[in-house]
Amino acid sequence: MKRVLFTVLTGALTALFVLALAKDTNREWTRYQRKFLGTLDRAERRGLRGGIQQILLDDLNRVDRCTTCHVAVDKPQLALAEEPFKAHPGKLLDWHPPETFGCTVCHGGQGIASEAKAAHGDVPHWEEPLLRGPLVQASCRSCHGNVEAIAEHVPLLIKGMTLFEEKGCYGCHAVKDFGQTVSQDLTEVGSKSYLLLEADFEMMRPPHDRIHWLKRKLAHPRTLNPGVPQDRLPEGEEEVFPSAMPHVGLAEDEIEALTTYLLSLTDADYPASYVTPPGPRPAVAYASPIEHGRAVFERYGCTACHGPGGSGGRMNFNAGLGQEVPPLLYVKAYYGNNVEALKTVIREGRQPAPRQDVTRPNPPLYMPAWKDRISEEDLDALVAYLLSLHDRVAPSAESAPADVASAPPADVP
Repeated sequence: MKRVLFTVLTGALTALFVLALAKDTNREWTRYQRKFLGTLDRAERRGLRGGIQQILLDDLNRVDRCTTCHVAVDKPQLALAEEPFKAHPGKLLDWHPPETFGCTVCHGGQGIASEAKAAHGDVPHWEEPLLRGPLVQASCRSCHGNVEAIAEHVPLLIKGMTLFEEKGCYGCHAVKDFGQTVSQDLTEVGSKSYLLLEADFEMMRPPHDRIHWLKRKLAHPRTLNPGVPQDRLPEGEEEVFPSAMPHVGLAEDEIEALTTYLLSLTDADYPASYVTPPGPRPAVAYASPIEHGRAVFERYGCTACHGPGGSGGRMNFNAGLGQEVPPLLYVKAYYGNNVEALKTVIREGRQPAPRQDVTRPNPPLYMPAWKDRISEEDLDALVAYLLSLHDRVAPSAESAPADVASAPPADVP
C-alpha cells in the first residue's frame, strides 16, 4: 500500500513539475522573445541574451525589467515596426542611457513586473500608470527644473503650465510655495495616493487611474463631486454642495495639456546628478501700472472665480448676489477713492462669503487672504487694474464661459 501511495505521489509531483516547467517556458515575455528572435538571422542573434532582463538602478532605488519584452528599444538596427519590438524614437536614449535612467523614471508603470498589463500599471492597487504618448512629457519636469530650456521636446507640458496660470488655478490651489488654499494643495497631485487624493472612482467609468481621473475632473468637475441635496439625507445631516470647481469649457487639447502638467507635480526627489535646477524667473517690464496689475490678476488666479477681466459668472452655491462670485467691473463705484479699504479686503480676505439662505451651509468659495503672498508693488498694481475696470459696463467677448451647476449626461467619459 505504501509503495502504491509513494508511486502515486511521485507521479503527481512529476506531473506538477512538468506543468510548471511548461507554463514557465510559455510566459508572455518568452513568447515575445521567441517571436522577435524568429525575425533575425544567425548573425543578428549573436550577442543577444534571452530570459528576464533587468536594469538595476541603485541611485534611483528602482529595478526595471521593461527590456525583457522591449528587446530592441536600444537596438534600432534590429527593430521592427510593431510593439514591443520598436526602437526608442529620436536621440533621447543618447541623453538618457537606459543603464543610468532605466525606463519607468520617465515612462511610469511597474518596472519590476514581467507581464504587459502589470508592467503598464493597468492593474488594481498600482498608482503609477504608464504615461502613454505625449503624456510622458510630464516626467521631464522631475529632473529638468527649467523646462523652458527643453521647450521643443515638451510642448504639451509647457502648454499645460501656461494654461494652469491663464485659467486661474492658483486662485484656489497651491503648488509648492505659490497659490491659495481654498481647495487641495496640488504640489504632489501627480504622485499622491488615491486615498489622499480623494479620487472618486465610483463616480466614473473605468479605467480607474490617476490619468483618467484628472481628465474627468478637468472636463466635468461636478460629475465626480455632485453633492447630496438635503432631501436625500437623514434628518439632522447637513446638505453637501457639488464641487466648487468651475466648469471652464476646456477643449480636448487643453485637458490633455493640463493633465500632463498635473502629472508632473510629484514627490520625486532624484540625486543631484540627475537634476537641472530651475533658473530665476525673468524680470518683466510693464508699460503701465494697469498692465502690471492685469498680469498680477492673472498670475494670482483671480480669473478662476471672478472670470477673465473680472467679468464674473462663476457659480458659488448659496452665495449672495445670485449664487455667483461677484464681478469686479464695479469696484471703483463701490470703493470710490478708498483704496486702503480695497487693499484690506485683498490682504485679509472675506471668509465665509455671505449666504443667500442662512439655513443652508456656507458657500464653498470665498475670498482668501493674500497678505502673506503678495508684495506691496504687486498689490498697488492690482488695485490700479481693478479700478480701471469701471470702463467695462458689460462683459465683452472675453467674458467667462457659463458655469453650470448641473452635471452632464452619465455617459460622458
